[in-house]
Amino acid sequence: MFKRKQLLFLLKISIFAAFLCAGAFTIFSYQVIDSIEIDKILKSSPPPVKRMDKEDTIEQGSLVKVEDLRFFMVWAKEDLNFQDYINEKKEIIEEVEKGRVLYFKESITLPELKRNDCSEIYCLQSKLRFSEIPSLLWKGLIGIEDYRFLDHRGIDPRSLLRALWHDLKVLKLEQGGSTLTQQLAKNLFYTNEKKFSRKLKEMIASTYIEYSLEKEQILQAYFNEVMWGSLQGVKVKGVSAAAYFYFLKKPYELNPFEVSILISLLKGPYYYSPVYKIERLKDRSNLVFNKLRTLKLFSDSSEPWTKEKWNSWQKEISKRAEGMRFRSIYLLSKKKREKRTLGNFVFINLVEELNRDLKKQYPKSDFAIKSLKVNLKNPDEFNRLEYYTKIERDLTTAIEKERHQVGSTLKPIIYGMLEKTGLDLEDIIETTPLTLNLRSGAWSPRESHGGIPDKVSLKEALVQSLNRPVIRAVMNYGFDEFEKILAEAIPTLKKPLSEYPAQLLGSVELSLEELSVVYGDFLKQSCWGGGKSQVLDVLSDPNKTTIRFRVGEKLGQMRFFGKTGTSNNGYDSWFVGFDGLELLITWVGLEGPRDREKEFKLYGSNSSFLIYKNYYQYRGKLFNEMACQ
Repeated sequence: MFKRKQLLFLLKISIFAAFLCAGAFTIFSYQVIDSIEIDKILKSSPPPVKRMDKEDTIEQGSLVKVEDLRFFMVWAKEDLNFQDYINEKKEIIEEVEKGRVLYFKESITLPELKRNDCSEIYCLQSKLRFSEIPSLLWKGLIGIEDYRFLDHRGIDPRSLLRALWHDLKVLKLEQGGSTLTQQLAKNLFYTNEKKFSRKLKEMIASTYIEYSLEKEQILQAYFNEVMWGSLQGVKVKGVSAAAYFYFLKKPYELNPFEVSILISLLKGPYYYSPVYKIERLKDRSNLVFNKLRTLKLFSDSSEPWTKEKWNSWQKEISKRAEGMRFRSIYLLSKKKREKRTLGNFVFINLVEELNRDLKKQYPKSDFAIKSLKVNLKNPDEFNRLEYYTKIERDLTTAIEKERHQVGSTLKPIIYGMLEKTGLDLEDIIETTPLTLNLRSGAWSPRESHGGIPDKVSLKEALVQSLNRPVIRAVMNYGFDEFEKILAEAIPTLKKPLSEYPAQLLGSVELSLEELSVVYGDFLKQSCWGGGKSQVLDVLSDPNKTTIRFRVGEKLGQMRFFGKTGTSNNGYDSWFVGFDGLELLITWVGLEGPRDREKEFKLYGSNSSFLIYKNYYQYRGKLFNEMACQ
C-alpha cells in the first residue's frame, strides 16, 4: 500500500507532467498553425477574366485537324461544348480526309485559351469558383469521402476511432480517417509519409482551416488543388484539368458516371489507372455510382457504362497518353497570353511529336529540337515564336547564342551573293572531282549521291544541293574577294577562306537567331528590295528540290522557298522555309556526346521539314504561296 505522502507526490508529478504535455502540445500546435498559409487556400479562386485586344481566327479556306481543334477549344475560357459548336457551324465546316480534318468555308473567331494557374513546372491547372463546380461533384465527393463534412470542424471523431481500431488490429498505419479538410491540408502543406507526427499536424491544420474559412471555400480549394494523376510528366491538378484529360470535357459537361470515375480516381490515380489498372477502376466506379444513386444525387435514368463503353474509353485514354497534345497545351499555357493561339498549339504539338519519335528511335541519344519563326514584314514580338524542347533550359540562350553547324542551308546564301557578282544560274559548271592543297593537307569535297553528270547548270547544282559546283564557282570568282562579301554576313567566318573552303558547304556554326538574320537580309532584299533573285525562284518549287519526296500532294501544289541542311552524320539537321511572309527555321540535333563513327539516318527532309509541312497545312491559316506581300 502506498502511503499518503507517496500518493500526494505521484499526484503532483502527474499534474506537472500533464501541464508539461499540454504546454508542449500548445507550442507544437502554435508552430503548425503558424506554418499554415491560409492565403494559399484563398488564392484558389480564379483571377478576373480579361479579353485580348487581338482575336485568334481560323481563316476561310484553311484546314485544321479535328483533334487539334478539340483539345484547344475544350481548354478555352468560354463554356462551349465542342460537338455542339461544330454542329452549329456545319454549314461552313466540311469534314475531309476521312473526317480527321475540317475545311472552313468561312472564317471563324476562336475563343481565348485559359491561363495555367499552376505555378509549378510541368503542371496544368485551371481554377474554378465554387459556383462553377457542378453540385453533383461536390455532393458526390462528400457522400463518398466525408459524409459528415458539413457537421464537423476538420476532424470526424467517429471516422478517426474507426481508423484507429483498424490500425491497432493490423499494428500499422493503414487508415487515417481523414476528412476532406485533412486531405486538403495534406495536399497543400504535407507529404504522404505515414507518420503519427504528420497525422497530428494534419489534424491541427484542418481544425484551424475549418475555423478560418467557410465550407464553400474549403470545397473550392479542394477541387482546385487536389492531384488527379499525371501524363507525359505533366501533373493533372484540379477538377478542370482532370475533366479535360480524362474526358476532353469541361466540368459542367460531365455526366453522373463520369463524375463517379473522377471521384474514384481520387482514391489513387495510379492505383486505379484507366490505362494499366482499369479493372480496379471499373469496380470502384460502379461502387461509387451506386452509392451516389442511393443518395439520390441524380435521376434513375442514368446508367453505368457498358463493357463496350469501357473498352472504347480505355483505347481513347491510351491513345491520348501516347499523343503529345495534353503536354502541348501545358507548354502553350506557359507562353505569353498573346501567343496562346491555335496555330502555336499546332506548331508545339508537331515539335513534341517529332521529339517523342526521336526518343523512341534513338532512346540512348540526347536529341533536341529548336525552332524560330519570324514575320519578315512585321517582325514584332506577337509574330515571333521561339521554341526549344528542353524547356527547363534558358530559351534565349538556346535560340540566340548556342551555335550549330548549318550545313547546306548556307548554299542559297552563297549563290545569292554570287548572283550579285554577275553569276547566272543558267551557266554550266563542272561536277567532276577536284582537290585543293591546303596547309592542313589535300582536301577533296565529296557529293552525297552518285549518278551526277560531269557538267550541270548552276541552277541544277543548287536544286540538287551539290558541293563541288559551289567550290568551283567561288574559286572562279576568287576566294579573297568572296571572303570580303561573306564575312559581312558571317562575322565568325574563319580566315583566310581559301584555307577553310569547307565553310562554303556549311562547315560554319550559327545560332538560329544568327541564321535568321542572314536569311532575313537575303529574303527581304529578294522580296521587297528590288533585288529579284534567281535563287529564290529556283528553290520555290518543292517538287524539284531536296524535299520533293516528302512534300506530299497538298503542299506540293504550293510555292514556297525551302532548303534542307544535314551535317555531322545526321547530328545536325535543318530546314529553312519561307512562304513569302514568314521565315521558319528548325534545327534537330544531338546535344550530348558525339561519336564520329556513329551515323544517324536523320536529314532535314525527314525531320525538320516535317514540322514545316504539317504546320502550314493544318494551322488554320491560308498559305501565302511566295506572294512576297
